[in-house]
Amino acid sequence: MGAAPRYARPFVAILVGMVVVCALAPLNLWPFSNWELFSRLRGPVESYWEAVVEDHGLVVADYTIGPHTACVPLLRSATARFGPATDVRIYHVERLLSDRLGSQAAPPYRTLVATCTAKGVRAQS
Repeated sequence: MGAAPRYARPFVAILVGMVVVCALAPLNLWPFSNWELFSRLRGPVESYWEAVVEDHGLVVADYTIGPHTACVPLLRSATARFGPATDVRIYHVERLLSDRLGSQAAPPYRTLVATCTAKGVRAQS
């Protein structure tokens, strides 16, 4: 096997240097980009779960949760933060990405799944 061509070492050095620079610097230079635009699958519907904390009918907090989050820890946390009269409502939220109101996204569709209270969990049907 013969020696590599003279241009191979500078080429490899430049290539490795570009890979290192793109990995360390916040640059997104093609072909070394991280392809954020195309790296995630997206369907026509965005779906997530949301917990809404209510105190005497007033919404005091709402945040995204996982699909298997249990009612008891949510209620315990909300009661510790906002007091014993707190209710936590769990919603399944779906947003159709093509729905628009002018140039803005349309509001999502929220379906109440369960209500966590001190008296217990009321599942919605």
